Amino acid sequence: TRTFAAISAISPNLGAAVAARLLMAPTPPVWGFRLSSPWMFWTTGRRELAVALMLRDLRARGFRGCTRNVPFTTTLASSTDLLWNFATMMTGFEYSGDGADAADWTPARPDVAGDALPGSDVIVVRTVRPNLPVFTTSAAIASTTDPITVNRQAADTLPVGRTVVISDCNAAAVFAVSNFEGAGTTATLHHETGVTGVGPGNSTEDIGFEYQPGAQVVPVDTVVYYIAESDTVRDVVNPSLWRVIGSDDPQELIEGVEALQVEYGVDTNGDRIVNEYQDASEVTNWDNVMSVTFAVLIRSTQPNARETDNRTWNLLGTEYGPFEDHFERTIYTTTVTLRNATS
Repeated sequence: TRTFAAISAISPNLGAAVAARLLMAPTPPVWGFRLSSPWMFWTTGRRELAVALMLRDLRARGFRGCTRNVPFTTTLASSTDLLWNFATMMTGFEYSGDGADAADWTPARPDVAGDALPGSDVIVVRTVRPNLPVFTTSAAIASTTDPITVNRQAADTLPVGRTVVISDCNAAAVFAVSNFEGAGTTATLHHETGVTGVGPGNSTEDIGFEYQPGAQVVPVDTVVYYIAESDTVRDVVNPSLWRVIGSDDPQELIEGVEALQVEYGVDTNGDRIVNEYQDASEVTNWDNVMSVTFAVLIRSTQPNARETDNRTWNLLGTEYGPFEDHFERTIYTTTVTLRNATS
């Protein structure tokens, strides 16, 4: 159920393609297997889905309209908290210790990933989310504290407290919707203080710029990826890829994802081209991150291999194993350009 719920969060075409591949995979056998076995075909499908989920969020990281170089305003209360700090487009946490305390990550692991397993990194990205309504302003805003009138599909709505970004080529602002008044194909978005709902609420009504017709209004979230124990009941406890979106409860995405390592492509001279890759503990300015390389180690959910896994697995310079067990494993590594950073 979790797998296909996760597929629906991607584009329909990609979801259908991955779903078709997963549906073709037979039930894992109880005998041993090698890399060409049906069980590894299933593992490959889970690997591709795990990567697709992260890629989608990373590619849309830091959306602020037609350009990143515009004045930015946030009206949010608690705007420096991890979940609501949209001024920083992404953040990473490098595992650097030998335990499971928050201090074993650099910077210290956030509470939202409090059950993260030792040995893997945590990555946080602020991004637009798929399958949510997108609006455009239908009238000029006379004052920066006025409600915002937008065009909409007749059924589109937003819950109270929903965080959104309004942007054009002149400015961008993140605010919480304190009231959504829909009428036919238009709606009025309010951004008063004193109303929380699903988000932190606003500390001010001032969005900083008098937007003209055609500005986009798009829901945005902070998304956290990490590795923690699976909730699936089996005779073994497996690791899984987990995700937290905003103030929602954690979601288990893909069982069997055993490790996650992340490196960040940093522009060190201001030309918007990657000069070097750094761990999260080395990044001093997250606005200078142009790309992300991440690697995942994925294992079968049952120890069905004939041979003992006595190999050492290298994820971006971090070694795992030998595990001396009978799980089958595979690694996937990819690099994604952060489109909203390089434009």
